Amino acid sequence: MSYESVVYNLTPDLVVMQRGQKFNGDQVQIDAYGELWMVDFADLRPGQLSIRHRNELIPIVGPMGILVGNFSTVEWQVNRGEINWLGVTSFTVDLPAELQGKVIVFPWDRAIPQDVEALFQMIRDSDRKIEIEPQRLSSAVALKTKRFLERNYSEAILIQTVAENLDLSWAVMTREFKKSYGISPVEYRHKLRVFKALKKLSTGSDVTTAMAESGFTSSSQFFSQFKKHLGTQPNSYHYNERAINPVLPI
Repeated sequence: MSYESVVYNLTPDLVVMQRGQKFNGDQVQIDAYGELWMVDFADLRPGQLSIRHRNELIPIVGPMGILVGNFSTVEWQVNRGEINWLGVTSFTVDLPAELQGKVIVFPWDRAIPQDVEALFQMIRDSDRKIEIEPQRLSSAVALKTKRFLERNYSEAILIQTVAENLDLSWAVMTREFKKSYGISPVEYRHKLRVFKALKKLSTGSDVTTAMAESGFTSSSQFFSQFKKHLGTQPNSYHYNERAINPVLPI
């Protein structure tokens, strides 16, 4: 998979991430944005993308929006080809309480909301929205692990120590987490840290501060994970605070 992204302000509180992803073959992709929330917009062809809802895959076709709430996960089945996304978030405004932690799919009229409240109202007003349950299997162990990581991901704690703090073996914790969310606890923590670093870089922190405050202790690991998830290196990342007009995904 190759990845390109541009991040800029649409309004003082509304941030746009235009992303182009090219997939060389069919694959599963799991996204998690940590403390950030994201609404992804795309106009999708039949057979291009599906989203996991419990143990079934729901096709996403046509112009659609997908809310990925803070500290939620979403699993995609992606087919070969290119997807152009228009992601919308805010570094300053939290999701309303009724939307926090949720994944919601809803039809999109191809209009770009001009402020965060209009975006939230777009989701509320949709009478054809579907709330997605991304957890494959219900597991108290997996949920307990996920919540611990979300509280402590910026701390320099070994994953083995996480298991010990939860009175679990590393093997049981990892197995249950991966069965429920499709990724390992280590991979999930990497995602939480990367998007924390993105937020820090976008709100004025330098690379060293963003790395430290997001929980990375190795610069090579930080640069590798940032590149993997965002398509660029932290020291090359540029956030344009000047409002510009977005290009609609086709």
